[in-house]
Amino acid sequence: VTVYDLQMRKVAYLENAFDVSYDAPMNALWSASFTLPADDAKNSECQPLYFVEIHDGDERLELFRILPSQTRRGSDGATITYTCEHVLATLLDDVLFLYHTVGNLGVYTRDVIQYILSKQLVKRWQLGTIQFDRQFEYNWENENLLGALFSIPQPFPDEYMWTFDTTVYPWKLNLIKPSEQEDAYIRYGVNLQGITRTVDPSKVSTRIYGLGYGEGVNQLTFADINGGKPYIEAESEYIQKYGIVQTIFVDRRFEYPETLLARCQTLLDELKEPSVQYTVDAAEIYALTNDPIDRFVSGAMVRVQDADLGIDIKSRVVKVSKGNLIGDPGAVTLEIANKSQDIAGSIAELRNRMHISEVYAQGATNYDSHDFADNCDPTHPAVLRFWLPAETAR
Repeated sequence: VTVYDLQMRKVAYLENAFDVSYDAPMNALWSASFTLPADDAKNSECQPLYFVEIHDGDERLELFRILPSQTRRGSDGATITYTCEHVLATLLDDVLFLYHTVGNLGVYTRDVIQYILSKQLVKRWQLGTIQFDRQFEYNWENENLLGALFSIPQPFPDEYMWTFDTTVYPWKLNLIKPSEQEDAYIRYGVNLQGITRTVDPSKVSTRIYGLGYGEGVNQLTFADINGGKPYIEAESEYIQKYGIVQTIFVDRRFEYPETLLARCQTLLDELKEPSVQYTVDAAEIYALTNDPIDRFVSGAMVRVQDADLGIDIKSRVVKVSKGNLIGDPGAVTLEIANKSQDIAGSIAELRNRMHISEVYAQGATNYDSHDFADNCDPTHPAVLRFWLPAETAR
């Protein structure tokens, strides 16, 4: 563990650090921790928000910053444990004050990310590789930069993965399409120690209603291009297996029925089957073999085989955890799921809470009202003139 100050100057190397651990979830903030003896003189260098570089064996893991510390006294002496978060959390320090609207036609994903990064007071992050060119419109109000950043790919129908390069400064941020190639193998009798499978059918949906721009009876649906039906259904085998499970999807960013229908179809493909997650206790033997196939990283596609349990699956690693890099560097816990980003989560929230402000016709603020009466016919329309104050337009 190496410590750097706020100007990225090296201030200490912690040769007495122990119980070094980390959690590396995909598309979320990484965390780490380490412990020092309380009488270690280098505790004075571990100041809040200082940066620490952690290595996993001979491989550099990542760059973190120190958050809380906890002092403990026990039978084995006094220790201080430091909890750290990935330096991506420095984007929590800056905000989008008041209201910001970015995107729409002609403004691509790269432009939106660049807009967010331009709001840094201290330019710690720069734009790297962006493999998406969507043209969604985003609205943020009093949001921190990290929250705004993580919201950008949420509407994407494709898999995505945030990656970073903290070996350069300013640090580089990438948004890429994860590889579909098998990057690692886990096999019983080789590196598989234990496995737990969890099947969660609570978010299964076999029929999705789609609603887009507008309100009430004027709200956009795709019924006109879908045989009059404002919903789509899964194939008959899924309906026979799980029944008709209905969900309403509301997203006012969609102004065209074709794109709304495409988005709902992507969601249905994800939701028509239960999510399956595996928790795997494995032995990382990369230090012995130096073969990349034996190294586990978040976002990698991995094949797990256990003939006794009849398991032979290919899925993505959504989280990598190690509890003791020094004492037991080969012990690793992996979370492997058939959905790399759980887009079903927002659907489940819709079902549970129904997002009242999104689906109620009276969700809009009533600024003014007028009484009006006049005669009209098909060739002589009635005309109502009214004044809109400038502050009504956002």
